[in-house]
Amino acid sequence: MSQSKAPRRPGGRRPVPPLIFLLILAILALAVWWKVIRKDEARSIAASATCTLSASQDQIAQLTNMGNIKVHVLNGSAQKGLAASIQTELAGRGFTVLDIGNAGGGGQPGAGKIEYGKGSEFQAAVLQAHLTGFEVDRSNQITDGSLTVIAGQEFAGLADANQAGTTVKGLVDKQARIVAGCPSEAPKSS
Repeated sequence: MSQSKAPRRPGGRRPVPPLIFLLILAILALAVWWKVIRKDEARSIAASATCTLSASQDQIAQLTNMGNIKVHVLNGSAQKGLAASIQTELAGRGFTVLDIGNAGGGGQPGAGKIEYGKGSEFQAAVLQAHLTGFEVDRSNQITDGSLTVIAGQEFAGLADANQAGTTVKGLVDKQARIVAGCPSEAPKSS
């Protein structure tokens, strides 16, 4: 009986060198992938770490100076003299009230609204701490850094000064870290 030989592969090549090459490529790809994952983990850890930087005393003094926040007060309710009353109260808390007037339109629903322009998010949040129930809305019409308060039908007065002061202190601490170079959180709108 004759033994038959196994059929030979065409070209006579053995598949070992290409397999070794593919194995080396796979190991390199795995190493690159591992390095990318490790960098991403390190970046996530660094981003979640509490930033300990803080602004200078002069910068903090500027942040806590309510006189730096310039406000237009509009009466969006049917109550006469409301804008003048709010002007007096805000000025008593240190804000700079530029002018007062009546809001056009059919009246502001709810307690009211604070409108601010680009870059005035911090100032709007500070003012909101003093105006209970007010919504905050960004306006492309405001470009001078001032804020517009539109008192609504359900305006019930300013927030308690002590409570507003505590809220503002937290806002100032957070803003001081941002001024010093810590990453900022995404703004929240109400």
